[in-house]
Amino acid sequence: MKIAVVGAGISGATIVKTCINHKNLKKEDHIEVFEPREILGVGLPYDHDDESIMLNVDPEVLSYDSSIPNDFVEWLDENYKEPYNFEGLVSRPKYGRYLKERFSPYFNHEQVTHHPYEVIDMNVFDAETKEPAIETKSGNYVYQLKTTNGWQDTFYDAVFFSIGHPPYADYYQLMGQENYIHNPYPMYEVLGHLTGEEKIGVIGSGATGIDLMRFLMTNYDLKEPLTYYVPTGEIFNFPTIPLEKEEFQFTFSKDWIKAQMDPYTGSIPLDKIIKTIIEDIKQERIDINTVYNRYKEDDLEAMRLALESNDQELALIHSYAAKLIVYLPDLFNKLSGEDQERYLNQYHKKLLFFKSRVPNQTFKWLFELLDAGKVRLVEGISEIHPKKGGAFSVVADETETADLLINATGFDTQIEHIAKNRPLIKNLYHQKLILPHKKGRFVFVDWPQAQVINQRFGLMKNLFFTGILIGGTQHENNDAHLTMQQSSYSAEWFMNNRLV
Repeated sequence: MKIAVVGAGISGATIVKTCINHKNLKKEDHIEVFEPREILGVGLPYDHDDESIMLNVDPEVLSYDSSIPNDFVEWLDENYKEPYNFEGLVSRPKYGRYLKERFSPYFNHEQVTHHPYEVIDMNVFDAETKEPAIETKSGNYVYQLKTTNGWQDTFYDAVFFSIGHPPYADYYQLMGQENYIHNPYPMYEVLGHLTGEEKIGVIGSGATGIDLMRFLMTNYDLKEPLTYYVPTGEIFNFPTIPLEKEEFQFTFSKDWIKAQMDPYTGSIPLDKIIKTIIEDIKQERIDINTVYNRYKEDDLEAMRLALESNDQELALIHSYAAKLIVYLPDLFNKLSGEDQERYLNQYHKKLLFFKSRVPNQTFKWLFELLDAGKVRLVEGISEIHPKKGGAFSVVADETETADLLINATGFDTQIEHIAKNRPLIKNLYHQKLILPHKKGRFVFVDWPQAQVINQRFGLMKNLFFTGILIGGTQHENNDAHLTMQQSSYSAEWFMNNRLV
């Protein structure tokens, strides 16, 4: 059996590890990994960068192996006297070094080969006849890959596309403009030329925006305030309030989900899920709607109030949401079509309010910078116009000028947009081998296996997609833990059901 893994970041590495460790692996099986970068198992988010670039996730949930959950924490203690910074966080480069070390034995395994090339196209063949699968006869497929080095001779029984993050969005059509930085990573390289004299603007204020604050404030004495330009009402994510108690009621589990499923449709009513969340939190004598209404304005004063009061009601809901994240994809995919729409329209915004957060000490630092005038927040951004000489006119509540603009708007998940700059996505989309999930976004896959679905062949057996590009199905999958979990499940399922 021949297996191709396209991409050797955290997702691809997890797939390789799962296949190598599986009881059904045979001596004649071979895994071929396609990754143009030399460093395997790390991925761009955790590659070499400035030590000021931090993980916003607890190290206790970032073990490379779910069966040894404390592995990363123990590795940190063994390798660093002071692994945490003053925010209580671990740098992303440290996590990258951990991943490289732990995954290295799998990439060096005798049944694994690394090809240092980018995959740019794929052909589909009937598994029995080995003829092009214009019309499939057997219902099973094998796959041929084209790299920057040409078409491979091998027919692969399974292909796992683990191609990492999509490109950053370009909402203001600034790509290619002088003094505009579309992708700021790796920051030590992209931003290392600055002098501190520039008037710097950041478009957006999410996780990348916080990374930029850390890097610029750590490495430069900026003469002008660092200015964040955001749409009205879309300021920083809410600060995390640490929970002082250790335990609270949390009903959700894999067994609970299985027990609640309708025996005929496999669905779970949204009202049942919402009621369970409300009742769990009520056991702690907290009303979730009261807490939401207390802070729903989501402005800086509400955030300051939460930090200064150390609101333990909010802290419990934050901790509850953190535990819920691991079950979100399964819960979302157990909803009926109508309930999915109702959830997205009525509840998703509330979930994001409690789920998407900035670490506590980080936000206290941010407030210090805001109060000292070293950081500014400007709402109402609507247009950006390049000026002669490389500066920019930013139209917001007031029109301002910036010498340098850095993009922090998040990822573009529109398949048509991605196809313009990613040859593999362009060719798969052109052949209709991948289809957008909804409203042009994400890749359409089945659940929970994450096999590709399209109109040409229906369900494409043993052709898997993982990562942010299946976010329409693997709901809210933008963290390392969920990525590893899904990659492990897809590879485990394949090995359990292998056809060869």
